[in-house]
Amino acid sequence: MSAAPWSLGVDMGGTFVDAVALHEDGRSVAIKHPRAGRRLAEPVVEALDRLCAEAGIAPEEVGGVVHGSTVITNLLLERDEPPVALVLTRGFGDVPVLARQDRRALYEPVVAPAVPEAALFPQPLRFEIGGRIDAEGREVEPLDLTALDAAADAIATAGVQAVAVCLLFSHRNPSHEQQVGELLRARLPHLHVSLSHEVDPAPREFERALTTALDAYAKALAAGYLRALAEALSARRLPAPMLMHSEGTVRPWQDLAARPIGLAMSGPCAALRGVAACLDVGAHRGAVLTLDVGGTSADIGLLHGGEPAFAESLECGGLGIRQRCVDIASIAIGGGSVLQVLAGAALRIGPRSQGAWPGPAAYGQGGTLATLSDALCVLGRLPDRLAGGLVLDRRAAEAALARDVAVPLGLPLDEAAEAVVQAAAAHMAEALKTHAFQRGLDPADALLVAVGGGGAQHAAEVAALAGMTAVRVLPQAGVMAALGMVRGPEEVAATPLHTTTDAWAGIAPEGDGPAALFAPMTTVWVPAGWCWRIEADGALSLAVSTR
Repeated sequence: MSAAPWSLGVDMGGTFVDAVALHEDGRSVAIKHPRAGRRLAEPVVEALDRLCAEAGIAPEEVGGVVHGSTVITNLLLERDEPPVALVLTRGFGDVPVLARQDRRALYEPVVAPAVPEAALFPQPLRFEIGGRIDAEGREVEPLDLTALDAAADAIATAGVQAVAVCLLFSHRNPSHEQQVGELLRARLPHLHVSLSHEVDPAPREFERALTTALDAYAKALAAGYLRALAEALSARRLPAPMLMHSEGTVRPWQDLAARPIGLAMSGPCAALRGVAACLDVGAHRGAVLTLDVGGTSADIGLLHGGEPAFAESLECGGLGIRQRCVDIASIAIGGGSVLQVLAGAALRIGPRSQGAWPGPAAYGQGGTLATLSDALCVLGRLPDRLAGGLVLDRRAAEAALARDVAVPLGLPLDEAAEAVVQAAAAHMAEALKTHAFQRGLDPADALLVAVGGGGAQHAAEVAALAGMTAVRVLPQAGVMAALGMVRGPEEVAATPLHTTTDAWAGIAPEGDGPAALFAPMTTVWVPAGWCWRIEADGALSLAVSTR
């Protein structure tokens, strides 16, 4: 047995922190710890302290700590942080707003904007500067330093915490973006700066601009809490935290503090890894769909042959993010989702969430708005005491549900609660079917695996609505994300993305650096005008653009 036989996995959701300790001999200990208030690092540390105390684990016995979080996912779903400033090439200030033609609700008379610019980067916070790099990466117009100075002055008084920079063709030649970044960091050292050639060095301006803007949007929140977490673990003589990336790899916390968009879907990704590690694939030879319901969101994942499916982009709250990720769809419905009756007796669930604080009315922490968890409590589908030790107040849940749902709908309390649960299941089933159908999969042929604190609560209704006949709830389903962090494959990603016109330009067959990562090599022919991502044995990724 090694000197440090324990591995710790800790996942912070919208309402609870899940922590799992796994011994190298296969033993495991798991806890759920309630989050208090809007604190971020402190609940994680409290959960680890409690886990180590209950399991009798000394700091020197811990070989590693892996952390994942839905904090960034929930931030993108709820969008309740201050907007960011955006610096763009002159004449392209509306690119992030014009977006792509993606009309999903074909018969809606009024189409909502594809990107909620008011919440992310309103027009007064979008600054255009002169200077131009062409498609070959050549400078055809010098950077307008006067306009850049004026933009920096305006940003300084705008009250923002972060700024994103996305200049045309910076993925081919980042020199202009680098100048902008250097000036902004020198003039405004308190601001967080995201540069598109560092965040998403690939063609297609809208996707690169939006991904960079969302990275900046998350940076202020992520950087502070990850640094505080690392310092707290160091004070306890625990290893520095490794972070679960959205693509299923594990990275040093400093990498994710600098590029927090990689934390989007890290918790759901870990849960999918946990299912892959725990599920007996031989028991079901077809595809596996997972339903992970937490306090703020419901996440649908897919396993093929026992392995997670991957995508080159992810969707969160209707926003497309160009970030390699385990193939997961997320909707803003969870236990803390706020219930509202609209005009015409339409019931809305989410996207606003009570989260961990004040939480659902049933939690007795000052929350007064009715939530999905309150409906489950009224129906008697929740125990008097949750796994995290939280004692539920059924009377408070009944009062909130009566005021916010039953009275406006003119229904008895139990019927109103049942209507809420069925509506939530319908939304989840629709998202599940859409996710499956878009990938050529009939849900009726798949196994549904329920994980997360609320997955088992809704699995039966969701399966029935989706036409599925096989449902499975795994042991420790409520802490599956934390379990996936310590039971998933050992992977540490450290390879940068290389962008080049010629797929193999500058890569020698021998020597140091990226060239040493793969051999033998294969010639790849790419159709003119296409953009492809090529992987060599999973070790090196190249974004290849041809003209």
